[in-house]
Amino acid sequence: MKKFLVMVLAVLLVFGMLTGCQNKAEVAQPSASETNNAPAANSLAGKTLTVGRWGGNDAETAAFKKVLEDFTVKTGIKVEEKVFADYNTELQVALVGGTAPDVFYVDAYMAPFFIEQGVLMPLDGAKFEIDKFYEPLKNAFVQDGKLYAVSKDYSTLALYYNKKYVNENDIPKTLEELWTGNFLTELKSKLPKGMAAMTYNQDLARKMYVAQAGGLDIVKDEIFANLTQQGIIDNLKPLIEAAQGGKIVTPQDLGSGWNGDAFGNEQTAMMIEGNWVLGHLKNNFSNVEFGVIEIPTYKGKKGSMVFTVGYGINAVAKEKEAAAEFIKYVTGPVGMSTWTTGAGVLPSRKDVTDATKAAADPLKVPHIAAAVYATPWQKGTTMDTINNEFRNYIPSAVKKERTLEAALKLAEEEANKTIKANKQ
Repeated sequence: MKKFLVMVLAVLLVFGMLTGCQNKAEVAQPSASETNNAPAANSLAGKTLTVGRWGGNDAETAAFKKVLEDFTVKTGIKVEEKVFADYNTELQVALVGGTAPDVFYVDAYMAPFFIEQGVLMPLDGAKFEIDKFYEPLKNAFVQDGKLYAVSKDYSTLALYYNKKYVNENDIPKTLEELWTGNFLTELKSKLPKGMAAMTYNQDLARKMYVAQAGGLDIVKDEIFANLTQQGIIDNLKPLIEAAQGGKIVTPQDLGSGWNGDAFGNEQTAMMIEGNWVLGHLKNNFSNVEFGVIEIPTYKGKKGSMVFTVGYGINAVAKEKEAAAEFIKYVTGPVGMSTWTTGAGVLPSRKDVTDATKAAADPLKVPHIAAAVYATPWQKGTTMDTINNEFRNYIPSAVKKERTLEAALKLAEEEANKTIKANKQ
């Protein structure tokens, strides 16, 4: 536990909020699993369960409250919320202190860490109908063949374009052509002065699928940075060269905090962003008419990143049976329908996607399509360290202060130095 406490103090994690356009939908019907397990749930009536989560916007808070009310009516199990402000740090301290909730949010990014520490109870996938979930969302919480959490919703990346300036049919079909061809340069020449053709992020969370194209791995021996493989350098080079040539810029280069504001304020004509931006654009920039398509292919294959959060059970939970019933309900057809339509996020289950008519919104279709093939933002227990060093040194390559090879070498060395020190 001493080692775990040291890890708690070292881990820093920035969580994104999944947002999206709320759509009217039909409520899915209970599955056979939910119906068959109703007697078991009723036998637990009167139990009190604690569930840990982070705060959300008003729509998410209302949707979560509704799910809890419906669950209690169905099962008789009472639920007490435990909302953590600094979620990752506070949850881990609670786990060390023995005060953690029975059930809590598990970000896919942190799942390997929690699994390694033994704080998550293994789950029976069949009981949670895990075969009805999109494959990447299921796999995000599986290790050594065991399931440790069940996905509640997800976000993927897609390409957004401003219809005033960009014709969808003109957008290159491959990232190679987009980054190395003349499209962005010609687009830039037609835009108002000071407006960028496209923005990008200097973060592995947005481009891990590009770096690993061709079956490569940015992590070796499960924990160490592996950024200097020639294949990884070659994969990232077209992107970096596009940035060096000014074809793509960061939102910060334009004076914006993130892509959503840069795009909404028409500082950029295109961006690659998650479906959490949909609600932001709808609520704050309703005058901007835009379209969304899947990200162009790279190395002949479709690619994107997927970000998901699941529900896990505390390995020492006081109410394990009630916890299992809760997860079964909230990730089942009815509970997930209530949550996703109310919060405006995307369902992790294929049947709920159909039942709620999520794909009826053309702006969400590219994000839903990517759920089948996207790469989960997850890679062992040290990605925070590796990503921090990547972000520290990539800007120097973009500014041509050092070569891409040199920047990745320094990022790898610094990351591995920290990782080795933390192991001692």
